Amino acid sequence: MAKYNPPKINKELDYPEFAQVIGWLITAFVICPIPIMFLYKLYQAKGNLLQRLKTITTPTTEWGPNDGSLAHEIRMDYIAHGGKHGLDNPAVVFDN
Repeated sequence: MAKYNPPKINKELDYPEFAQVIGWLITAFVICPIPIMFLYKLYQAKGNLLQRLKTITTPTTEWGPNDGSLAHEIRMDYIAHGGKHGLDNPAVVFDN
């Protein structure tokens, strides 16, 4: 089972409780929108529970090359950049 150990400034001194609370609030602020939006979309969808889950987890036709016609172009773009750099940002070049 997981056990919470408060973060330490050095090996002996814990961070103050208010700082830990601020850290947990920031974490909650970042993580909470994910399950909240899931529940909201699940509530909005039509049908029984299984149909709702399928609806909200299936990509729309506007998302990506859903028919596979552009898959070749995506691979060619990757090959054009040598296939060794980031696909999201081909301008990034790492010195070896």
